[in-house]
Amino acid sequence: MAAEKQFDFEKYTDKYFLRAYEILQKDNLNPFVRAQIFVRKGPGIISGMAETVSFIRTHSDLEINGGRIYALSDGETYEPLESILILEAPILDIIRLETVYLGIISSSLAIHNDHQKLDLNSVEKRMRLVVNAAENRPVTYFGARHWHYQDDAEISKAAIDGGAVGASTDGGAAYIHKEGSGTIPHTLENIYAWKGGKKSAVKNTTIAFDKYMPKDVVRVALIDYNNKEIDDTLQTIAAVPALAAIRIDTCGENVGQGALSMKDLEGKTQAEIDLLLNAFFGKSVRVPDGDEKYWFGTGVSVTGVYAVRKALNENGFDKIQIMLSSGFGDVQKVEAFVRAEKLIGVKLFDSLGVGGVYDSRDSTMDIVAVGETIDSMVPTSKVGRAYRPNSRLKRIV
Repeated sequence: MAAEKQFDFEKYTDKYFLRAYEILQKDNLNPFVRAQIFVRKGPGIISGMAETVSFIRTHSDLEINGGRIYALSDGETYEPLESILILEAPILDIIRLETVYLGIISSSLAIHNDHQKLDLNSVEKRMRLVVNAAENRPVTYFGARHWHYQDDAEISKAAIDGGAVGASTDGGAAYIHKEGSGTIPHTLENIYAWKGGKKSAVKNTTIAFDKYMPKDVVRVALIDYNNKEIDDTLQTIAAVPALAAIRIDTCGENVGQGALSMKDLEGKTQAEIDLLLNAFFGKSVRVPDGDEKYWFGTGVSVTGVYAVRKALNENGFDKIQIMLSSGFGDVQKVEAFVRAEKLIGVKLFDSLGVGGVYDSRDSTMDIVAVGETIDSMVPTSKVGRAYRPNSRLKRIV
């Protein structure tokens, strides 16, 4: 496979990967990892894989350092959640590449399978709806990985014109003469989980961020790695006095710690549900029709965020802000959260990170194993995203 010409991929890279790279370098951490890539939307036909593999080979030392690439080929079929690409390499070889290769995959799949076209006017309008629904709280565009890097600047511009206060890449944020926004990714937490244990991964990652990043970078902890959103929040605040905010990004496989789930409602009469909510919120609350999935579902839910906010306030941390991400390109979700705030009388979020302001076949990467060598890697992943081997993958490198 012919290698492509190198380019400055860092300006298209989510800022938190660049910061994670710097932190790992300064902390002398470069273990081997297994990175697993999948797509939720499917089934479909693989497209963009040749370009993806070429990009990775051209812009990393993966091959020189004994790494491996396993992939499905363009033209093959795939199923939802099926691993379509697995990388095994030193983390420093691949951590800065994720935004670009996911964007290549996501856009290629959407164009090939759905004949999707990028409509910048629609991006601007969608972001405007999100910003308005959030009642003008800061919204940052986080969607660089959902489309091809060559379009990132134009998409970011449209999102900012729609009211976003910034973008996650330097190239995108350049439109308003800013740097990209972003602090800690789950990828970095996986390395510190391997180094110091899963139970302290969120705390130790945030400590490292605070130690190595410039003081003018706002300290925001990513607290859902262990699906112990409350415990890890309180543990991290105690260890990092400079912490200004937390980001909640609970994945769709998990119910947030302290949240009510749909199972909590099963078999209950309306009167029993009213009593349950009264006990949970400390007041009489009736969920608006149609909002139930946002209050009780998996992922970032109203009850999950409320449980974290309540714990913060009760422990004297009412000044700590909450940023929400994951699924907030859905205007109805934002509206549901704002309605909930007014019903329960508690501010649930201070800002949003939003990526899904256009249709795509979003691809996702998770670290699922870490080790000193490629042959000594042990299972290490955020809760809900364990290794899913796929015998259909072929070794490319």
